[in-house]
Amino acid sequence: MLLNPELVDLSPATFELWDDCMSFPNLLVRVQRHQQVTVRYRDEHWQLQSWTVQDGISELLQHECDHLDGILCTMRAIDPHSFRWRPTPA
Repeated sequence: MLLNPELVDLSPATFELWDDCMSFPNLLVRVQRHQQVTVRYRDEHWQLQSWTVQDGISELLQHECDHLDGILCTMRAIDPHSFRWRPTPA
């Protein structure tokens, strides 16, 4: 459980990916994320903790922390051409 998460120590190295979100079913948005982040948070005993993650978990934490800050993946689009509909199965 991560209470009051805060992203700190964001790596200068980044990567691009097609992000998807349950807020926009079937919409993919090309975004840029940090390769590695450290998240500072309180645990269930209200003790201060930190967790350094990279790659997929890093992207997921950035995505979810954005939601807590009122930011959607559509607001992180790299450019106006960074939107695609997910292909529907035949």
